[in-house]
Amino acid sequence: MIPDIKHGLPAMACVSAMQKSIRRGLEREAMEFAVELMHTSKAFHSMVCNRLEVICHEDLDSLAAPHVVPFVAAAMAQSKARYDSKIGEARLMVGNAIRMMARAPKSRAGCHFAAAIGLRSSLEDFAPTIPDWARDQHTLAGRKLGRGLDHFRAEGAKLIPPPTEPDPYEDEAYRLWAAKQQSK
Repeated sequence: MIPDIKHGLPAMACVSAMQKSIRRGLEREAMEFAVELMHTSKAFHSMVCNRLEVICHEDLDSLAAPHVVPFVAAAMAQSKARYDSKIGEARLMVGNAIRMMARAPKSRAGCHFAAAIGLRSSLEDFAPTIPDWARDQHTLAGRKLGRGLDHFRAEGAKLIPPPTEPDPYEDEAYRLWAAKQQSK
């Protein structure tokens, strides 16, 4: 059983309140719960740091603000390194991460995506079907079908949506890959 924190509050309720505060953009409230946990023990500080990293993926729009994830990861590593010697600095790093997260664009799409695909696999034993276009020169099935560089260029390397600018090196790369295959 997880013990209560410094002021008798249930630890997991504080973690939950911290996360829900970040979701709502309530940075002060999120920090208050983080501090309660941090000031109780090093183990609870680690719990805060770990949870903040997960929140980046559960509740933030990492496609709209991809800089938040590495910032929070770095700040949490720095906070963990300073906890024993300088708790004020450790708190500073947590606070900056919480401020950035509370102000970041929010989305639950990453969490929903991981759950929808992951749980389908584990709960329903779903296995994907390999599409025909994936069977190219890089797979045994593709080689058995005689698929080479032309098939790869047309199907295996297809980009959707297509690039908006022409690739000035594409033709040269395929010419050299063909030459490389001829030399084998």
